[in-house]
Amino acid sequence: MLAKVKLLRKRGQRMSDNEIARAPFVEGELVVHGLGGMIVAELQRPGNQVADPLLILYEAKLTTMHGAGMLLKGEERPQGDKGPAYVQEWSVRLGP
Repeated sequence: MLAKVKLLRKRGQRMSDNEIARAPFVEGELVVHGLGGMIVAELQRPGNQVADPLLILYEAKLTTMHGAGMLLKGEERPQGDKGPAYVQEWSVRLGP
């Protein structure tokens, strides 16, 4: 489904309300699926052959939903399975 996503954390630390308000939305196709026994969320850009616009959100959990908006919480792994994992939250608005 089409969605606009804002990241709410940097390296696991919650950003200030001002930082979040100034941050742009990243648009794409929100895909949630199982991967190796866990739920992951991805934001994909149709036709994008290079890379997805955001890191995969591992262990994704829906924490809040209101109308066309929701909050997903999980962890991102900037260096894959070999590096550290950080808590991340996505503020998601569904629709174009």
